[in-house]
Amino acid sequence: MEDDILMPSDEVDEAVAAANKVINEEYKIWKKNAPYLYDLMLSTALEWPTLTTQWFPDKQSNPENPYSVQRLLLGTHTSSEAPNYLQIAEVKLPNRPALDPYDYDEEKEEIGGYGTSANGNPANGNASKGPAKISLEIIQKIDHPGEVNKARYMPQNPNLIATMCNDGQVLIFDRTKHSSVPNGVVSPQMRLIGHRMEGFALAWSPHNEGYLASGSEDQTVRIWDTTKYTKQSKNMKATETYTHHDSIVNDVQYHPSHPSILGSVSDDLTLQIIDTRDKDPSKARIKTVAHADAVNALSFNAASDVIIATASADCTLGVWDLRNLKEKLHALEAHRDTVTAVAWHPFDTSILASSSRDRRVLFWDLSRIGDEQSQEDSEDGPPELLFMHGGHTNAISDFSWNPNDPWVMCSAAEDNLVQVWQTSREIVAKDSEDVEQEELDV
Repeated sequence: MEDDILMPSDEVDEAVAAANKVINEEYKIWKKNAPYLYDLMLSTALEWPTLTTQWFPDKQSNPENPYSVQRLLLGTHTSSEAPNYLQIAEVKLPNRPALDPYDYDEEKEEIGGYGTSANGNPANGNASKGPAKISLEIIQKIDHPGEVNKARYMPQNPNLIATMCNDGQVLIFDRTKHSSVPNGVVSPQMRLIGHRMEGFALAWSPHNEGYLASGSEDQTVRIWDTTKYTKQSKNMKATETYTHHDSIVNDVQYHPSHPSILGSVSDDLTLQIIDTRDKDPSKARIKTVAHADAVNALSFNAASDVIIATASADCTLGVWDLRNLKEKLHALEAHRDTVTAVAWHPFDTSILASSSRDRRVLFWDLSRIGDEQSQEDSEDGPPELLFMHGGHTNAISDFSWNPNDPWVMCSAAEDNLVQVWQTSREIVAKDSEDVEQEELDV
């Protein structure tokens, strides 16, 4: 019976080889076109892949340097007995120059773009200067028990970092109390005890300092008040446990405007909204079957009290109005595999990013929904599909919008690569921001 079900090993090998060939061919095409697609591209191979990434809010600039210094929060996902770490990386990003007519490339018919010199006008004495150096370097490693499923810093104090562990624990680290080099001893400042299984859902409250929400495979959402920490005991219990889901909780997020509102999504196919002022922790305030398969992520739109996006294993994203969850406002379809993460642009409220196991990060412009397309353009995707990042050769683990520099993105994948990139301004610029032709007539 088993022989009838299992694919022969030689057929499996052939299928894997064919899939790898497609991946390699697609990567070669992306690499060839990359100079036309990006104003910035940095690809760094880590020793081990990270399942999580997040830009810190700080940015250090020095007028004498052609770059700024920013930081990334990372983790590790090692194999066998290799130690795991919570990691902080320092990233040097070149200052973005103003558009300069001398940067116009006649062959590509564009201004700006990948590898653009910083103010290349020979009158400025910069004709021979190339782009400023960009780099990513791990500057701190903190011992962690097992892989870091997810890591997020507290917005009110970025030195405090929460992590989700593979045994269900939620740990809190104060990075200032740890050296830059690990010593082999796991010593978090707090251990939040309650989840019985591992999880990936983790979100700090942007309103109430010290409040943290988590969700796990034990089907619960838990709220923690870390301000109740005392030096007498590192262990803390949840202040509330919600049991409104019937399967694995994949993501949680606080509403950006209402401190008591929390959204969660699950393998039970639902998007649910809870109000922490309600007395019954077994029922959500709002509930809807959001997708045909597991719902993996959600994101509230910071510019609207009622707009929310969801990402699903059914390969689609949903855009919803909380005032009426009976049906989606719109379904976004272009991914070819499970969609794992979703996040709104921090500056442009109509832009949404998503990532998938199909190795892609996609940008969507919801202001283009319904725009007319030619037959040729429609073959590349719907009108709202703005950009497709294809620089990874394995499933995307996480991504993060840069909170300081518009359109700068960090994406991490199972191929060990962390990529920091900025889509060409010619691709993402609104019509009103397009370069006027007369500016190029020099």
